[in-house]
Amino acid sequence: MVDALGERNISGCYGFPHTHPVVASPQLRETLELWTDSGHHIGNHTHHHASLNWVSGKQYVDDIDTAEEHLGDLLDRAPTRYFRYAMDMTGRSEYKRGMVEDHLRDAGYTVAPITAWFGDFAWIAPYYRAKVNRDGEALAMLRQSYVDAAEFHLRSHVRAARELWSTNVPCIWLIHSTPIASDMLGAILDRFADIGVEFIGLDEAMRHPSNKLLPPVTHLFRNHLERQLSAAGVERDQIPPEMAAAVLNASPLDGYDSFHVYEDRILKPIVKRVGGEWDWDWS
Repeated sequence: MVDALGERNISGCYGFPHTHPVVASPQLRETLELWTDSGHHIGNHTHHHASLNWVSGKQYVDDIDTAEEHLGDLLDRAPTRYFRYAMDMTGRSEYKRGMVEDHLRDAGYTVAPITAWFGDFAWIAPYYRAKVNRDGEALAMLRQSYVDAAEFHLRSHVRAARELWSTNVPCIWLIHSTPIASDMLGAILDRFADIGVEFIGLDEAMRHPSNKLLPPVTHLFRNHLERQLSAAGVERDQIPPEMAAAVLNASPLDGYDSFHVYEDRILKPIVKRVGGEWDWDWS
């Protein structure tokens, strides 16, 4: 991914790693140093990556501080101290979010929301299965659909934001560092360039008031813009259900059903690790 960005002269991107994997596997620190040495930045994304829905406000702010203990030197290299909520979820209650926001302000953080994503986590398990199965047809479909979905959802976020604000709003785009992202980020960036996307830095995007205005809280898995849209009653276009099903069900492999992987191998172990309460809704 560093190479894909560098080959297109894109620098100053912010990565938001949670730090538990770095503590568990210290060699991952080298990856983060490569990222910052290549002209990019690191922000705070908590230590465990637990949703604020799962834990108390105190647990959450303690987790923010733990992340800083492990990566504070890399955070300080960035021009701005940014924090991103785990999964961009800000909890069920305004009171609990307020506890976190007060702590972030006192610690000198600016919240960097997500205002455009494409559900790229959905490709993690299918891509792994297709690789293990040496399923060339599925790999080709997954790669093509990954790029197509990135474009579709970017356009969808842009259109909805324009309807909401009656002007063009700079998007803060998310992609996770996964195997398929490593393989296909370059193709996505080229597609974006082909449709006229202008790449700007996070500091510039954060100058727009829409990226600072706190939308109402919700327990649902929604990004910052989607919560604003919901409050205003504005709909955002979604990919057809059959496309999502084709991705999630591609190249079956025993023990690696997509939702089993996402819930039982990724999310629920986090809940157990932090002593939290499972609270999740895929709708």
